[in-house]
Amino acid sequence: MDEIKIDSHFAALKMIEILLQKGLINQSTYANIMRNDHSHISQAA
Repeated sequence: MDEIKIDSHFAALKMIEILLQKGLINQSTYANIMRNDHSHISQAA
């Protein structure tokens, strides 16, 4: 069986999505996290 590797950054973003779906964080918090994440991605490129 092949080993599956998951990037820790990707895993953290998925966990944040799950928290949003479960109502443990609100939409504005989620939007701020995603906006911050996207700004870091564009600076790194």
